[in-house]
Amino acid sequence: MAETKKQEKTNREDQQTQAAATDDNKSGVNVNYAIIGGVVGAGVGLLTHPGTSKKIAGSLGKSEVVRMAGTELRRTAQEFITEQALITLRQTATGYMSKYENGRLPFTRKKEDPQGESGEESVAQHDEIEEIKEENKNLNERLERIEEMLSSLVESKK
Repeated sequence: MAETKKQEKTNREDQQTQAAATDDNKSGVNVNYAIIGGVVGAGVGLLTHPGTSKKIAGSLGKSEVVRMAGTELRRTAQEFITEQALITLRQTATGYMSKYENGRLPFTRKKEDPQGESGEESVAQHDEIEEIKEENKNLNERLERIEEMLSSLVESKK
């Protein structure tokens, strides 16, 4: 019996020791949260004061790191927009070409007459095809000029 009482007493002491250790961990975490809250509150307080916030914004604007980050962000945004514009132009041109080849555009070739065509109709179709080819060539040249201008714009901003 004395042994069981000793064992119960030892168990209670162990539990109390564990509870004390847990309380120490919780209080340490609570102190950390209190410090973080104080720093955040002080920062918000400084930024809400008009004079202090202007000084902070001015000093950040003069900072070399912030200027470099802004320049890099601007350059990245310009490159992204340029790439998206080029992709859109290429997709549009490809879409028009596929519509032309599939005969869905109104100025595409007419289906051949199985009975045969007169010479005038054949010449008219040939002229129409040549006109479309010339128009496609002009569109491709314009697209290439636009791509070159966008590329030079990106290069000049670097």
